[in-house]
Amino acid sequence: MSHPNGRWRPTLACVISAMAPVASANCSAVLAALEKADREPRVAQYDIDSRDQPLTGKPVLVRIGKVVYDGFGGDYERHDTDGINPVLALLRRADQSGNARCEALGSDSWRGMPATKLRFDNPLAPKSVNPTTIWVGRTSGLPLYHEIGNLGPGGFAWVYGDAVKEPASQKVGKP
Repeated sequence: MSHPNGRWRPTLACVISAMAPVASANCSAVLAALEKADREPRVAQYDIDSRDQPLTGKPVLVRIGKVVYDGFGGDYERHDTDGINPVLALLRRADQSGNARCEALGSDSWRGMPATKLRFDNPLAPKSVNPTTIWVGRTSGLPLYHEIGNLGPGGFAWVYGDAVKEPASQKVGKP
């Protein structure tokens, strides 16, 4: 998946943009999925060019406990965090204040698993790359895959549990 200018990172290093208030929508399904993922002890995301691409190579993001390994630049940077997903925290606040925008897009599947497809404005992302579309497993309730608007083709596949390994080489990132 190509990223404009190679510098914007959809996770840790993006700049918070000023978003005009939009009509509030029920974001409970998006919030529930992100909260459930946040409770998982091991999560990784793979940047893939198409939904059917095999997950090979190294993930671009790994979270083990409260430690995030950001591999968007090639080498991993280790970031010790407070354990709170910043997208989740800001989306929760936007929802409470009536400024969140979420939309249910119906049923779909992800690699043969039944999923619910949801769209939301990521409060950490610039307007130019919103909205984000996320596929949530109907059985697990966990995010399975997401696409970030205008960054395609492709998106990010989510992996959980024992399949997620700590990166071998890493440098310590800025807090």
